Amino acid sequence: SGFRSSTSSPPQKPSGPPGDPPGTPPLAPVLQLLRSQLQEKDALIRHLENDWERSRAQREREERLLVTAWYNMGLALQQHEGDAAAAAAWGGPGGARSFLAQQRLATAARRARAPHGWAASSS
Repeated sequence: SGFRSSTSSPPQKPSGPPGDPPGTPPLAPVLQLLRSQLQEKDALIRHLENDWERSRAQREREERLLVTAWYNMGLALQQHEGDAAAAAAWGGPGGARSFLAQQRLATAARRARAPHGWAASSS
């Protein structure tokens, strides 16, 4: 008889959502708080991604400048060696030995290589 009475009574339904102890704040303010925290973190992530992108672009610009500087330095060195060979050829077997003779040769070489559109100075 005790068995029959326990099965005939309906089961008790919990009054609130399962797992919420009494005294828990309603769900809406908690959701609002979590959403605002998520938006703040999203904004921070976007800011950090922008910073990273700017620093990557800056690093690439610096690398290009370094490569260009090395390239130009190599060209200048080759040109200098060519000028020295030309000076030795023009100056006879001993080459152009005096400082003034070297300067005259360098100036003549520069004038011969004047960039397109620039008038070579005649003085």
